Amino acid sequence: MPHPDTAAHVRLDRHPHHTSAVTATLTDSSPTTARALLSVHGFRPTGEHALVLARIDHEEPHYAEHAAQALRAAGLTVEITPVLQEDIDTEWDWAGHPLH
Repeated sequence: MPHPDTAAHVRLDRHPHHTSAVTATLTDSSPTTARALLSVHGFRPTGEHALVLARIDHEEPHYAEHAAQALRAAGLTVEITPVLQEDIDTEWDWAGHPLH
């Protein structure tokens, strides 16, 4: 039987109103480990079972992937929506786009 804290299911998705932001929805009744790991990776709570990641550099998908890897390493189930996965898989070539 899994430890109750590792039974959490985390769903990562793009924020519906701020498309660069990423939301995390937790389904466990006591998602302590998931909340702690998400907090370490920049997510901030917006409710009992919801967190959001918003960054000024708009690199949320990149950091959401790091959070997903850490959650999976802790034995948690992580679902990434197809839209967010597409953003994660997009490779940016910053060298080809220098800042002014």
